[in-house]
Parts: sequence; structure tokens; C-alpha cells
Amino acid sequence: MKIKTIVGEKKVEKVYPTTKIIEALDMMDKKNIRRISVVDPGTGRVEGILTNMDIVDLLGGGSKYNLVKFKHNHNMLSAINEPVKEIMTDNVVLIKENAELDEVINLFVEEKIGGMPVIDKSGVLITTINERDVIKYLKDQVDEKLLVKDCMTENVVFATPGERLKDVARTMLRNGFRRLPVVSEEKLVGIITSTDFVKLFGSDWAFNHMKTGNIREITNVRMQDIMKTDIVSVTSDIKLINAVAKMNELNIGVIPVVDGEKLIGLLTEKDIVKCIYKK
Repeated sequence: MKIKTIVGEKKVEKVYPTTKIIEALDMMDKKNIRRISVVDPGTGRVEGILTNMDIVDLLGGGSKYNLVKFKHNHNMLSAINEPVKEIMTDNVVLIKENAELDEVINLFVEEKIGGMPVIDKSGVLITTINERDVIKYLKDQVDEKLLVKDCMTENVVFATPGERLKDVARTMLRNGFRRLPVVSEEKLVGIITSTDFVKLFGSDWAFNHMKTGNIREITNVRMQDIMKTDIVSVTSDIKLINAVAKMNELNIGVIPVVDGEKLIGLLTEKDIVKCIYKK
């Protein structure tokens, strides 16, 4: 099956290397997208990609925090007016529009990514494809016998309500996780995602909490103040197809797996793609 059959006429969002970080953040928030392609304004070819995880990195998770720390002396309001090219990922995995679905899924698994730009034979950006697109396309092919426990991730890395944003950012980046459940005394009490980091700046929240512009006013915020608490969860013994339907209905990329109130696993889009594909 060709990619173009799966994504159809899906609209592509893009920015340019000179687009301000804050403008890209605003677009990602309003369009509810986790990644946005950075293209050459003249040729339309992909030069990079800006993802939620780049923002996690910028907020203290990794080396991109140095832009704020050293170049702008911890002034986040100044740093987010820098061009996107300063923090974008420039080593981009690309896929051609005539590629087969198997190739797409292999790249998702091997490169540990959740999506990628789709280009034509000249290297010009056409659209993007992500795990959610694949799941929606394959949802009717899910084996009725598969249960959530057959596909979920166990031994989950989690955050606690009192952890600071910068420490959670480091945990996310170190493990390559876009989402972390928040647990207190083994009880699931919330969830924090890389999308939430973007929404801090897409809304007025971050600006209302930065009285001086110093990034520490944001990075020292505790999870209990920003985590989502209205969590939808499932048990491990329900059918995978039902969990997938629930995730599609709510347009979410992860669903916690619980036994009573105790967290015992996570079911992510990546888990689902790998599980469907191998079956």
C-alpha cells in the first residue's frame, strides 16, 4: 500500500528556517500537531523539522537549553524570538510519496520516530505521515483476539507530582518518551506530554508565569500544577481494538493501563503500530 493512499489530501503545515520559534509554537498549538517541517522558501525542500521534543530540549531537557542559558542569559522571552533554525532537528528522516506502508513502519520502528515528512521525487515537501495516520488506516485489520496486555509497555518510567518541569524534560529526552504518567504512591494521578510543553507557550500560561522572563520561572514549576488529571484509562484484559477505538475517538496518542488505581502499563501509538504490524 502506497503512502499517498493513506494520507490522501492531508494538509501539510510548514515553516521556514527564519520563522520565529514563538510563531512555530503558536502554529503547533493551534493546529494540535507534534511536528512541523522546516522548508526552504524558494525550493520547498525540507531543511529540518521542529518537534515537540525539540521544545522539551529547549526547556532544559538537553543541549538546546544552551540557547536560552548562554546566548540569552536565561531570558526565555528573548530566546523564543530566535529563528527556528537555531533549534530544529536538521538530520531529518524523509520518505518518498511512492513508498510502501511496510517501509514507513520499518522507519518508525528503526529510527524511533513517530512521523516524517513525505517528499516528491524532487525532494519537495508534499505532506507528512505519522503513527496516528497508520493506526487509523489499519484499525479494521486489528486482530480481534489481541488484548491490551499483548501490546502495552510495562515497567513504565513515570514522573511524580512534585517533580520540576526541567527534571521531567530531562527524563523525557533521556528515554526518548513523549509522554510520562504521573504517579503518587503507585496511584495514577495525572499525565504529562511533550504537547503540554508546547501548549505552555501556545496559551498565555507561560507568559503569565514569567514575570521577569527568566526561564527558571517555568522550569521550576511542579508537575502537579500543569499535568492533566482528567485521565482516560483501560485495563489490560480489554480488546486492543476497543482501546484503539477509544484513542481515536479522543484523538489521544497514549492511554494508561491500570489495575484498580495502580498503573501497570502504557499503551502508545508506537506500541499499537508495532503490534499490528508484527501480527
